[in-house]
Amino acid sequence: MSHKIKKVQYLEGYCLKLLFDDGKNKVVDLSDIVRRGQNLIAELKDIEFFKKVKCDGFSIVWPNGVDLCPDVLYKIGKDIPAEKKKTSKKTVKKRLRAPKKRKAPR
Repeated sequence: MSHKIKKVQYLEGYCLKLLFDDGKNKVVDLSDIVRRGQNLIAELKDIEFFKKVKCDGFSIVWPNGVDLCPDVLYKIGKDIPAEKKKTSKKTVKKRLRAPKKRKAPR
């Protein structure tokens, strides 16, 4: 199955948070790729340049034209557990409210 990246967020070091088209969020650590990189990838060693990563609607890309295969990123990425939905104050109050007492039949 071919994956597309919908959103990228820089985290720290050479780690990125990626949102894929199937709704999964993954963290990808590109330290090894950057450290061994040559030619254009070697430019990513500059952390300020690395932070300029963008999403083009298919993959991630840097200003020098370097892009990485989204299927490879999907495979090497670590799943991030889905966040729990926040509960509104009204919902909490309803849950905490004691049930109404019923009158005894006559």
